[in-house]
Amino acid sequence: MTGTERVMVFGAGGFLGARICALLDDRGVEYRGMSRSRGEPYRLCDLAEMHSYALDTQIGMYKPTVIVNAAGATLGAPAELVRANVIAVEALLASARDNAGHARFVQLGSAAEYGGGPHGSSQDERTDPQPAGPYGTTKLAGSELVLRAQRNGADTVVLRIFDVIGPGAPETTLTGRVIRDLRARQLIEVGSLDVWRDFVDVRDVAEAVVAVALADAKLPSVLNVGTGRATLARDVAGQLFELSGQPARIVEEGAPGVSWQQADISLIGQELGWSPKISLEQSLGDSWGCTK
Repeated sequence: MTGTERVMVFGAGGFLGARICALLDDRGVEYRGMSRSRGEPYRLCDLAEMHSYALDTQIGMYKPTVIVNAAGATLGAPAELVRANVIAVEALLASARDNAGHARFVQLGSAAEYGGGPHGSSQDERTDPQPAGPYGTTKLAGSELVLRAQRNGADTVVLRIFDVIGPGAPETTLTGRVIRDLRARQLIEVGSLDVWRDFVDVRDVAEAVVAVALADAKLPSVLNVGTGRATLARDVAGQLFELSGQPARIVEEGAPGVSWQQADISLIGQELGWSPKISLEQSLGDSWGCTK
């Protein structure tokens, strides 16, 4: 870190993007947040819809040294996922190449790109991606665009982030849905809880993103961000029930799908000294507490 960094965060209004911006602010790092859904303190920007000239102007005027792409969609029709997770990435890469060619490009990818693994195994960055659905497939397509840019000489890093939880988690996440339903009623409607996921707190993820953004050294093209420990989703829901102190009935919808995911995080530890600091218990406690 030189003190001259200017970080441009796309998707700044989202769960991850807002936390990244807050951490940059705490560290005294100059940044500009761009969001398609929120105005102040961020600038409105829809990567998939805005004219390329407008995007070029934004990037060209700010002259970022780092671009973080935290924008994307987790749910929606296939066309919506393609626009948010593929077309938006292509537009941002093209504008970065033409207007901030020396900037580091940090793409927030997803463990969904890997698909599932054998029970008890850990997925490292050499794991062959085999996404199981439209979300994972479109996230992989976006990541492949970033990796292609890296092969053509760009300074890019893809972070494959496992299941993010923590205070303020949206209702598209397991903990967000469970907390919403516990607050509103005693009926929990979720997908199958017989799946194992590597749950990592949003604050730890933000620390990893900022570490990658500000690192001086050249980094591997792909880095995993998780805890290295899978937890049964049913146990996570159970801990939230205990925190609520109230009974609830669970309605599970759909088959389990991908049954096991667990990150191998040794590479990011070796490269940056990063490791998660917030335990699952603390993350769930803070998540429940922040909604009271």
